[in-house]
Amino acid sequence: MGLFTAGRGPRSYEYEPRRYDSSDDDDIKRRMRSGRRDRRRRPTDLLYLAGLLALSLFIYFSL
Repeated sequence: MGLFTAGRGPRSYEYEPRRYDSSDDDDIKRRMRSGRRDRRRRPTDLLYLAGLLALSLFIYFSL
């Protein structure tokens, strides 16, 4: 593959098309629903966040 040498032509390319499998849809939907449930915030998380914010502001202003 030099600059002035002739090439052998285009390389061959073998492509095997993938088919859509609708049976995977149920698994994907179920996993997405379960992930959504896990991401819900609990009320105690909000209280901890507010407490940390108040503590950090207290320390910041006391310096």
